[in-house]
Amino acid sequence: MVEKQTIIHMYRTRGYSKRAIARELCINRKTVHKIISEYESALRACDPEASLETILTTVPRYDSSKRGRRVIVGSLKDLIDDCLAKNERKRAMGLKKQCMRGKDIYELLLEKGFQISYPSVCKYISFLAKQKQEVKSSEAFVRGYYPAGESCEFDWGEVKIYLDGKLQRLYIAVFTLSHSNGRYAWLFRHQNTLAFMESHRNFFRQVKGVPAMMVYDNMRVAIKEFAGVEKKPTDALLRMSNFYRFHYRFCNIRAGWEKGHVERSVEYIRRKAFSINLHFKNLEDAGRHLLATCEKINTCSASAFTQGKEESLAADLEALNPYVNEMGCFEIAEYKVDKWSTICMKCSHYSVPDTLVGKTVTVKIYSEKLVILYNNDKVAVHERIYSGSKRWSVKLEHYLTTLERKPGALNSSLALKQMPPKIQALFNKHFTDKARDFVFLLQYARDHHFTHTDIVDAYDALIERGLKSISADQIKAMMHATTQDESTGDELISLGGNLQDESSQIEDESMRILMDLSRIMDTGNSINEMATIN
Repeated sequence: MVEKQTIIHMYRTRGYSKRAIARELCINRKTVHKIISEYESALRACDPEASLETILTTVPRYDSSKRGRRVIVGSLKDLIDDCLAKNERKRAMGLKKQCMRGKDIYELLLEKGFQISYPSVCKYISFLAKQKQEVKSSEAFVRGYYPAGESCEFDWGEVKIYLDGKLQRLYIAVFTLSHSNGRYAWLFRHQNTLAFMESHRNFFRQVKGVPAMMVYDNMRVAIKEFAGVEKKPTDALLRMSNFYRFHYRFCNIRAGWEKGHVERSVEYIRRKAFSINLHFKNLEDAGRHLLATCEKINTCSASAFTQGKEESLAADLEALNPYVNEMGCFEIAEYKVDKWSTICMKCSHYSVPDTLVGKTVTVKIYSEKLVILYNNDKVAVHERIYSGSKRWSVKLEHYLTTLERKPGALNSSLALKQMPPKIQALFNKHFTDKARDFVFLLQYARDHHFTHTDIVDAYDALIERGLKSISADQIKAMMHATTQDESTGDELISLGGNLQDESSQIEDESMRILMDLSRIMDTGNSINEMATIN
């Protein structure tokens, strides 16, 4: 622009020729000719003063459409193209909401060590998608003001990720504090009332406070029915608002901008957490990744608009109403125990102790587990079954009374197949012909508060001592020896004595005697087998 005005000044005021101007300013003569031609055309216009003023204030424009790219080349270009190709595959799989945007691709490039500006990435992506661009809305919005701790917005979002190699559809419960834009989210398998209550419990526990106002759209878990223009809340929402002491407000129908913070947050959190990483071992693993992503979002300033975000979030959390206690997030139902010693809920069976066959039990139904009660005593706990119908969750310890009378049923039982793999291996190697002894071992472990891990540890300790044929009594003795050794060690530490060596000697002597007896029994069995052969 400066050169343009200088050229016109030298030509108009100082009387330089075009060639002289080009030599003086070291500019191509064609450029000088073009600018002076525009100047002369303006003088011949109807309003020469206005035309001249326009030329002197208009910034020159250059056609760069035919220029070759100098930065986005080679491996950098390949990486961007690969991200865009993955976006296309995600759209084809129904994962369009988890595609990477320009900002995500730019951050990935920086992580890979490339030096590039964000506008360059955006221009390249726009160039590739030029024909697919949509006309932007011309709608205007009015920015609101929210005092710290006053308002929080809630919404659901959908996400598809791989759990243990299987693509599953999950739901994100997202909370956004209106003042600081602090974001929190949790994953659930269903978008139901239990998940609705548990998400609020998790949020209030996380921030250690309760906002004065919760904002919802017209979701089924929050609105029970419409009575004209009046909206009646669900029993779950009324229960939570009374317990945690917060007010609630519903948005108008199809008016998402009335809770624009959380509308943006659902899309933003979903991209940040699940646009790159889609594979997780289980739901808990994915949930931990989501919480880590939210923590990173709440502590990072990505632009000038998010400067001071940590201070705003701290002010929001400081102004929240006090958080006193947690509300029980469950539903209660009653089921009758069938002849399989199970309750059947939504085509899935869950086992209870076999002494309760024919009786009615109370079930506390959580989003991820069931707690079964009889006479207010907890008798069983199961993880909820979601993958498919007509599934069984049975535990072997619930059938010990029946198996004591029918030990032959143990070998082909479903309960044994659902035991830990190491317990199954122990049974298959040493107790296939001694099922009753195995049942007595499990009863003994239950009565003396030993776990499956204790049984496996005792078995491994016996193997390390050289025993080949292992009985239930040996495992019982080893479990007690281990427990006594731990309790003796604790007493020695508290008393400050030096009796550890003596305890170890007693244990070693006991195990030596036990091993000798095992060898004698093995030798006797071998002699009997030889006599039978003869």
